[in-house]
Amino acid sequence: MYDMGSVAIGEIEVPTKGGVSSESAHSRASIGRYIMDLFEAMHTQRAIRRYKPDPVPDEDITKILKATVHAPSGGNRQPWHFVVVRDAELRKKLGELYWGATEYARENLGLHKDTPTYNRSGYDFAQHIGEFPVHILPCIETGSGDPFGRGSSIYPAIQNMLLAARALGLGSCYTSNIRNLPDYEEATRKLLGIPNTMTIAALIPIGYLGEGEHFGGAKRKPLEEVVSYDQWGQHAP
Repeated sequence: MYDMGSVAIGEIEVPTKGGVSSESAHSRASIGRYIMDLFEAMHTQRAIRRYKPDPVPDEDITKILKATVHAPSGGNRQPWHFVVVRDAELRKKLGELYWGATEYARENLGLHKDTPTYNRSGYDFAQHIGEFPVHILPCIETGSGDPFGRGSSIYPAIQNMLLAARALGLGSCYTSNIRNLPDYEEATRKLLGIPNTMTIAALIPIGYLGEGEHFGGAKRKPLEEVVSYDQWGQHAP
């Protein structure tokens, strides 16, 4: 039988075996000001495309990374590596590569984003991503297996990263423009010394929200449109 104590994390009570261990108590004390309800983070996290230039504390980046690597992976192999880029010159060069990839995709791959939303924020994002204070590039071991299988061992970690940033009041945005274009991915690999045994899964900026940005409000389809019960197309009673 379990003696169910609990550790308060935001508004959620997390049970522990044998009550609150000293390790749990220490963890609770160490996260202090960062506590946020998990469901609030899930419901209010959204892609942030404008950032302040203010530096992000090392402590916060470490907390985000610790949450990131607690994600599940196939067979618990943890076939990932995360490259954190703070150096201003490297970020500038990454920004140039990202802008080049974006323009190439628009001109050659039918990436048409001449929409009010993109012109308001996406275009600025692509032009100024090199100025954002922190970039994190999640990488996964290169393989020839089922891409869905490989993705299952990196995308949960990326989601942890986005939610952890939200819990700290920091914005983030999943981007894949560089990953989708081999020439630009190779240039990024050379810039950061990433070995050929690893595949770049994303480029994710982290920072404080810039002018006009906010958490929450992202539109989502109602459950009735995306959920079936027992049989496809059968709604909840």
